[in-house]
Amino acid sequence: MKKSFVANRKGQLVIEAVLLMVVMVGIFVASMNALRGSNFLANLITGPWDRVAGMMESGVWSPAKDARQKHPNQRNRGISIDPNR
Repeated sequence: MKKSFVANRKGQLVIEAVLLMVVMVGIFVASMNALRGSNFLANLITGPWDRVAGMMESGVWSPAKDARQKHPNQRNRGISIDPNR
């Protein structure tokens, strides 16, 4: 009987699958290390959060430090009635 080439290629599929998994895991680990090093997720959250904090504190879409001066209670809303009228 002649030996089939298909029987020899079964192991090749497994080896290629393992190599592809190793490469994909390596790419994943390298990208995660790069993202951690650049603080990407922290900047993604804290950047917009400063404006949201200003809106929650003062009702103005500004960073929290600038929005405190624009709070509605900081304005002069007093009415003076002229007694001579």
